[in-house]
Amino acid sequence: MSTYKLTPMEELRLEKKRLGEERAIASRRLSYQLQYLNDNWGSMLTKGLTSSVKSKFAETMDNFSSGSSYSVTPFVTRKTNPWLNFAMSNLPLLSSVTWKLTKPALIAFAVKKATSVIFGRRKRSIK
Repeated sequence: MSTYKLTPMEELRLEKKRLGEERAIASRRLSYQLQYLNDNWGSMLTKGLTSSVKSKFAETMDNFSSGSSYSVTPFVTRKTNPWLNFAMSNLPLLSSVTWKLTKPALIAFAVKKATSVIFGRRKRSIK
């Protein structure tokens, strides 16, 4: 009994169908994830910031209680800024929030400039 072999065209059709199904599944998964982020972005941001602040606070209190003699370096005379350390440790979170805030303003500015270039400013004639 011989097995049926698919022609290259049939193989391509099957591959296209399989990839379409995978794309649909990935699209649904992405849609659910984006909906979750949209519904919970505030609490996720708050939890991330509070856990970061809490861990930094606990680390600082541990350094104060232990005396932090091991962290003294004899050649460094300048102290580091704690706000800079805080900002650098939360840089991905801060950059994503900043981008989400500035992106609509940049898009609006670009659209306004593009429409003014395309349509031009029409001068009103005084009659």
